[in-house]
Amino acid sequence: MPAIPAFLLKKLYVKQSLKNTPAGVELEIKNTLAPGTIVGAAPVAIDGVAHPLADTIVISSGKEYVFAEVSKENPLTFGINTSIIIRLKGVQLEPGTHKISIPVLTKEAGELQIEVSDTI
Repeated sequence: MPAIPAFLLKKLYVKQSLKNTPAGVELEIKNTLAPGTIVGAAPVAIDGVAHPLADTIVISSGKEYVFAEVSKENPLTFGINTSIIIRLKGVQLEPGTHKISIPVLTKEAGELQIEVSDTI
């Protein structure tokens, strides 16, 4: 499987997209690299705290998906120049800088780990 360097994966994250909403904390990733297919995920972690996939909502093209339900049988297409919003239900963050880790499994490149910092 091809490896994608960390510096390229960081470019997927939309800077300053981390925000608290009434439904939970949200962040955004935008595919600027190549068309992809997400076929699985591990819990998103913020400041080292992993959040359950069952409480992680992915919003793509106006549709909401529970991250736990994304699989090889139920993939999430991540087209070029497409944005995905990730919402962690019920989570609120304090103002300041936070470390974010977004692990996903793609059909094309295997396991990817997007690691960034952002500020609320």
